[in-house]
Amino acid sequence: MALELHALAQAVDDLSTNAAQRLADLDRRLPAIRALLKTIGVAGEELRANIQAALRARWAGAIPTAEAVDAAYPLPPFPARVNILAADGSQIYPDRHGVALYYLINIGSIVFGHGSGEAPRTRSKPEVFFQDADLYEEDGGQIPVQQIDMKRDQRELAELAQLAEADRSVPTVALLDNGLLLYYSLQAPSREQIAEALGPYLKSLDRLKACGAAVAGVVARPRSAGVARLLHLSTLERDEIDRHAELFQSSAAFRQVTDFQLFDFLRPGERSAIFESGSPANLDHYQKAGHSIHFFYLNAGRLGKDSLLRIEVPEWVARDIAKLNLVHAAIVEQCRITDGFPYVLMRAHELAVVTVAERREFEQMVTGALVRRGLTPSVSQKAQGKAWTATGKRWYP
Repeated sequence: MALELHALAQAVDDLSTNAAQRLADLDRRLPAIRALLKTIGVAGEELRANIQAALRARWAGAIPTAEAVDAAYPLPPFPARVNILAADGSQIYPDRHGVALYYLINIGSIVFGHGSGEAPRTRSKPEVFFQDADLYEEDGGQIPVQQIDMKRDQRELAELAQLAEADRSVPTVALLDNGLLLYYSLQAPSREQIAEALGPYLKSLDRLKACGAAVAGVVARPRSAGVARLLHLSTLERDEIDRHAELFQSSAAFRQVTDFQLFDFLRPGERSAIFESGSPANLDHYQKAGHSIHFFYLNAGRLGKDSLLRIEVPEWVARDIAKLNLVHAAIVEQCRITDGFPYVLMRAHELAVVTVAERREFEQMVTGALVRRGLTPSVSQKAQGKAWTATGKRWYP
């Protein structure tokens, strides 16, 4: 065994002590912070003016809607007939030590016809990228993995749009295993690159809206702190915001506080108020395209076992009570099958994931094709050495 576990015993003990201290400190601070939800209630004009001032300084908190921020909404009725769609993706990244340079994206999807009496329909769609335009940037460097992730995310949403367009006869909910804010749009270095990446993604949202489907992103164990930032902002005076932008970006009183901890009052089946994301990417791009991302928290668990999820929806779902209720009820219904997370998303992931054996078999296919064309493929000596020393270890996609 290469990892000398006994050498880490003291570090593990220190880690547990530190974790206990941080948790105790957080428990002391949380009651007063949670009380701010009731203090705000329905956001007034003064708070909204302060939010607008903060947004001009690129604050990324939660923007309240017309709903009281401390509200809890009960589980709406679930229709007898509804299509629930899900898509998920996985990838094999380019390996410069391999026999050839390429990457692969696989999208798994499922159509769950609730009330139809039919078995769910599933499929997976693999795609290989190997052209220079796929692999290299304009300066000749290999594309970063973030761009491959972006292509995967684009294809997941496009798959949902295609499935939703195929059957418009019944209400449809389309789910993604992640937030709806394309991660690349939060990290791309320029507005031009963000706009280019978002083009196909926003078109898929257009298609979903046009065919009447209610789309939502589902985030398990969310770490977002947008509502916590809103509560912090509510404690500041306007001149503090104007003079000291850093005051609403960090605070000892709000350190390590996440939204997950604020909505523990939700009972199974209940959702929180809806908020609009204050992310600059959302306001600069999604909002202008008519798809501003909103979110709420949902306890999709049961008595004795809570399951708090963050649900993201575009504004045209957030403002349509029928679609909003459909998303709410469908996610809870799906979570009852698997005790806390939508069944269709678990199944889509299962269909999308590329196993170690499948990757090995695909690489053998590539090697065979190269040999038939008179080439002599080989891995690098580094890769060969790792293969010799990694016996029994597992590769995770």
